[in-house]
Amino acid sequence: MATVAALVLLGIVAAYWTWGWLAPRPEPRAPAAPGTGGGASAGSLFGTAQRDQAGTASVGISIRLLGIVAATAGRSGYAVVQLEPRQILAVREGEDVAPGVRIAEVGTDHVVLDRAGIRETLTWPDKSSSKEPAPIRANQ
Repeated sequence: MATVAALVLLGIVAAYWTWGWLAPRPEPRAPAAPGTGGGASAGSLFGTAQRDQAGTASVGISIRLLGIVAATAGRSGYAVVQLEPRQILAVREGEDVAPGVRIAEVGTDHVVLDRAGIRETLTWPDKSSSKEPAPIRANQ
């Protein structure tokens, strides 16, 4: 009786692991989006810039660099910027942030803007000027 129970248990374990190793892979539940490489586009995360119908250049607009998604092989980079009225956008390299203001280049630590033919570089804020003292720990 013990031998039969051991053989049944061995058969169940062997069937379980054989099915786990040799069974066909399950189909994915949702198909991957075509042309996006399987991930969401960073350009749609924060919205898009409003385009002016007349196409006038917005050269007086204040733009602040918040983040950079550096380019990978075969893909362009993105810059996360904040416009004057606290509007946050993720803009692909080569696209317009505002009418007349274009992202010319996205580097690992800077973004180059093209404002009506004039190049402007946005870099990370200098953190060395606001050094805070190290916290004091009291061990008791």
